[in-house]
Amino acid sequence: MPIQPIAAPRLHERIAEEIARLIDEGAFAVGTRLPAERSLARSLAVSRSSLREALGALEMQGRIAIKVGSGAYVTSARARKRPRPPGGVESSPFEVLRARRMVEGETAALAARHAEPADLRAMSRAFARLAADMRANRMQSPADREFHLCIAAASGNSALARCVERLWEEGSQPLSARMEELFVTRLRKRDNIGEHRAILDAIRDGDAAAARRAMRTHLRNAERQRMVLIKADARGR
Repeated sequence: MPIQPIAAPRLHERIAEEIARLIDEGAFAVGTRLPAERSLARSLAVSRSSLREALGALEMQGRIAIKVGSGAYVTSARARKRPRPPGGVESSPFEVLRARRMVEGETAALAARHAEPADLRAMSRAFARLAADMRANRMQSPADREFHLCIAAASGNSALARCVERLWEEGSQPLSARMEELFVTRLRKRDNIGEHRAILDAIRDGDAAAARRAMRTHLRNAERQRMVLIKADARGR
């Protein structure tokens, strides 16, 4: 039998394990609310974003229930198993967003320089479907991924295009998907229309700097929106 590599856990997994240990030892009883995120992050000496990811993981294990605007409540003293992602380790959703900001900013700039008419038509079709989904208040749109992959393909760099596709695969893993379901508002989804339009317009205009800036702004806003909700939750407690 071949020896399998031991994957080091991500920070959010270590945080989740520590909170689970506290639940197991009775520090947080079933039915009680966990301390406010700001206080819990301070006690654990971790960032608020890493704590938010850990809470999402614990919810998926059935240990807690997250009620946006109210808090996280202990629901079970025993975890339920869930399938592990390929490779055994699930990437941090915030890390994926930051990596996408770096990589997709450059693919957008390259697409502004190299996109062919057929590429622009494909982007436009994906954008139209995405905008229709957002206006219809659909919380997820396959056209979002398609739009970004069209841009990557138009960059003329197949290695970068594969990198973008892999990052989207990372972003569709269970923890990322659950965090989006919990914390990304319908208003934020509608804001996405204008942000995607700005990216498309810059690429159509052949303005690489504007395309890079629009893409980075879009992905920075996606990250900030999650952090705004963390702060809003804390103010409400």
